[in-house]
Amino acid sequence: MRLIEISAQAFRNLSPDPVFFGAGLTLITGENAQGKTNLLEAVALLCGQRSFRRVRPFEIAAEGDRFSVSGRLRHGIEDEALRVTWSRAEGRAFARGEKAVSFRDVARLAPAVFLAPEQREIVVGSPAIRRRFVDRLALLSRPAAGEDLVRFERALSERNALLLRSQRTRAADGEIETWTEELVRAGAAVRRHRVAALADWRARFEPLAAEAGPEYAEVRVDYRSNGETEEELRAECERILAVERRRGHSLAGPHRDDVLFSRKGRPLAAQASAGELHRTVALVKLAEWQAVKEATGEAPLLGVDEFDAGLSSAWAEAFVRSLPQEGTVLLTSATDPARWRRFVGGVLEMRAGRVVDRPRAVNEA
Repeated sequence: MRLIEISAQAFRNLSPDPVFFGAGLTLITGENAQGKTNLLEAVALLCGQRSFRRVRPFEIAAEGDRFSVSGRLRHGIEDEALRVTWSRAEGRAFARGEKAVSFRDVARLAPAVFLAPEQREIVVGSPAIRRRFVDRLALLSRPAAGEDLVRFERALSERNALLLRSQRTRAADGEIETWTEELVRAGAAVRRHRVAALADWRARFEPLAAEAGPEYAEVRVDYRSNGETEEELRAECERILAVERRRGHSLAGPHRDDVLFSRKGRPLAAQASAGELHRTVALVKLAEWQAVKEATGEAPLLGVDEFDAGLSSAWAEAFVRSLPQEGTVLLTSATDPARWRRFVGGVLEMRAGRVVDRPRAVNEA
């Protein structure tokens, strides 16, 4: 997949002028606070993803109440028009041409992987961040994963509401039992999708880690839950039901699971240096790119924010050399672009939210 152009309205400091991208690797350069990361963030939202900055939509909107991002993608010889809009009144919405679509549809139409400094939280942050990572893998590689995840989230919401109500009355007992069974069935399916998707990803991560060096080859990534089968989850729900009634929410299920990064039996976050964490997350994302490519049958877009920040010269160059040569690859950097010109197909310079040095744009092959 290639990103041909993008334009944003009321999106941070970005100009509404369209930005055009050439083939291959593009370096987005400029001084700090000129819009490099904002442009990459707009691409991420257009591709159906959350902001990698972990911010809420109103923090993105230049005036606080709405924004939109439009773009044109190319699959083979076919172009595809996508648009994402957000407003306080209506929330987020996607369109393919003039037809409304879901974010899951967009994720399949515009597969993309993003790496940013904030994503070290995949290793050191909360379990929820790692669950979102593996759910994204599952959504792209397993067609039934989206439906099962929606079923589980509804069952969890309904069951939590009943558990809260049951603190005042026992009249909800029968309904709790009904929604427990739905949570068990959908939850076990979600776990199966996650475990399978993580295994596919791990098959790509482990060779990359081994090539990076012995300290990375020793990193282990495991899915942790209190049981994968329906029988195990049902038994756990029965065992802790009294505790759940007192607390007013569900304590068993895939919403409590985690993906553990470890080395020599200890959590990686507790022993790795900042540089090791940075490089590990880069390997995680390169493996994700390979897994998404295998699942979708086409090269996903790859976006890397501040790709050389905090890295040695040797490792930054090794990283650039390891990047895929297919589809669209976007890198942002505040360093002198002359150093990277031999690696990239084009350079975009950002000033005050506007591209001031753009590549040949309109009739690319």
